[in-house]
Amino acid sequence: MTATLREEHVVEVSRVAQSIRAYAAEWAIRANGGYLAQACGTAELLALLHTQTLNLGKSTAPKRPPRFLSTPKPGDPGVRGEDWLGEGPDLLVISPAHYASAHYATLAATGKLDAAALAEDSTDGGLLEMIGAEHSPGMAVTSGSLGIALGVACGRAIARRQQGKPGDIWVLISDGELQEGSTWEALQLAVAQNLGNLRIVLDRNNMQVDGKMATVMPIGDVGAKLRAFGLEVHEEYAHDIPSLHQSLEDMKKAAGPAVLVSNSEPWRGFSFLEARWKTNKLHFVRLDPDEKALLEQEVSQIWQTT
Repeated sequence: MTATLREEHVVEVSRVAQSIRAYAAEWAIRANGGYLAQACGTAELLALLHTQTLNLGKSTAPKRPPRFLSTPKPGDPGVRGEDWLGEGPDLLVISPAHYASAHYATLAATGKLDAAALAEDSTDGGLLEMIGAEHSPGMAVTSGSLGIALGVACGRAIARRQQGKPGDIWVLISDGELQEGSTWEALQLAVAQNLGNLRIVLDRNNMQVDGKMATVMPIGDVGAKLRAFGLEVHEEYAHDIPSLHQSLEDMKKAAGPAVLVSNSEPWRGFSFLEARWKTNKLHFVRLDPDEKALLEQEVSQIWQTT
């Protein structure tokens, strides 16, 4: 069955995706550094998840988050980052914590977070940390050590099933996390438990902190490996909105755990980033004066057209 996305929805998803890129770029300009490439590569995917795919419900959190007070303790759970997502029934878990600023940008682009918070609440004592934690808006799990969140999501999916609760757990993971043994343990558990309420979206950007994955630790044919583990696998180009939407809708129908391999271009949207990709300087973008001026110009152009 074809899940056709109407043209006006394609336009809206594209607008949100470009807004995500612009907000993430403004973060990098202001801080003279940031995880811009991660937002560029997942912008369409995050836009689709938030506006078309998931039933996140209404957010119960303030658009301007409070300041950080303390870590959770008995009788006081503190701030829950997932409250900014909504009341559900679906839940989105961001596994790579360095994608947090991309997710903050998504919350701003979809009206769940005040855009001013991106600048004013990412300062010392604010909740919008560059490496997100479970108190950071939109972040459900503290997963700064990669490979943790998928196992947590499996546990939550099992608990939901036992409790008879509706909704799916969706997890965004990075391809670098496929170098973590805990990721494969979680995938094995998901298949063994036949978790039909677990959906995984994999940002396949082919890079990691030390350079391109092909030169650091090649992981081969990702789709084939996932299928060998017993998952239902979909593979798409990360910037083709209708095709991404189709696969995400198909995943909802899977009887067991399903995964989308989203083949992304982490330089997408800004002219100078692809050159950085070629020289392995894209994982964390720190701008020289010429790049900063060019990025400011290109961000202005995005806002003029969205």
